[in-house]
Amino acid sequence: MKDREIQNFQLSDRKRQLLLNAVENYIENASPITSEKVQTNIFSTLSSATLRNELNTLEEMGYLRQLHVSGGRVPTTKAYRYYVDTILNNNALSVENIAKVEEKFLKRTSNLKDFLDGIADRVSEMVEYPTFVRLTNYKSLVIDAINIIPIITGEALMLIKTSAGIINNTIPLKSDVTEDNCKDASKFLTTHLANKKIMDVIDNYSELSGIFKKELDYFQDLFTSLTQILKDFAINKTSSYKRGNTTKLLGTPEYKDIDSAKRLLSVIENKDEIVKIMDNIDATDNSEVVFSIGDENKSEELNEFSIIKANYSLSDGIVASIGVLGPERMDYARIASVLKYITDEINEDMNGDKGGDK
Repeated sequence: MKDREIQNFQLSDRKRQLLLNAVENYIENASPITSEKVQTNIFSTLSSATLRNELNTLEEMGYLRQLHVSGGRVPTTKAYRYYVDTILNNNALSVENIAKVEEKFLKRTSNLKDFLDGIADRVSEMVEYPTFVRLTNYKSLVIDAINIIPIITGEALMLIKTSAGIINNTIPLKSDVTEDNCKDASKFLTTHLANKKIMDVIDNYSELSGIFKKELDYFQDLFTSLTQILKDFAINKTSSYKRGNTTKLLGTPEYKDIDSAKRLLSVIENKDEIVKIMDNIDATDNSEVVFSIGDENKSEELNEFSIIKANYSLSDGIVASIGVLGPERMDYARIASVLKYITDEINEDMNGDKGGDK
């Protein structure tokens, strides 16, 4: 942060105002920055020659770059970073930056996977960019209770209540296992597994399985099914990814040519790369919302893109991250405000500060 503060200190008030307004206008209009536009929009009392000198200086400082020799300039990663840091320092993230966010926000559900999917759906719908929601430290989720409910012949619904929500799936059920057997098994599994972490159940499967086998075979069978549900959750159900409004993205100036459109589609499809970048964004940063902009991404494939990420706490140290991927020319203030609003709502809801149904 000190390096950024030094860079910011080097800008005079006029250069600072010029740069911030130029970045905002470019985000809104995707129109290259020229001395004529700056004169019209910001500094009407200054001559074009003076403003050209200021723009030249900002270019030399690395904040702007020229697309063509005789054309206007566009912001660099350094300019977007300066803009974002200014937003954060001025506490410019507010509900005023969001339209109708409360109407679209998903109220909490008890099913953990549905909850993650719902957040990804709503954020992606609001910002219209690819959105990724991911649990971290999920293996430390603590089991509270287990309930096994016969639903149809040969199957039952297993509900594993954890400290952050319910994990569930259908399981096969032997024909001689009755509803009363399921109730007994639910109590027995709860007694032996309550207050254990998911990782402890998975890692100590053999030992725990032996305990259940000493009682009744079907206890062991149900425990095997439970462990498989937890393993499947750990592998496949701890994240949710929504691709956003791809059609609208392809209609923006950044992707008007075939090559840039192909790069966009390639990135959107590369879920694993996005996850890797998202997991590594400012791991030591304590900010509510963090940004990885353009060249800051540790991937050449993502150098034309930015990721905005926010974390929220569930319980027992479990954290979920919401990340939004978009072009460098994205509305940072609005999207960061959406993420901050939603994470604040979730944290408040999880802490029991809000009334109503959960």
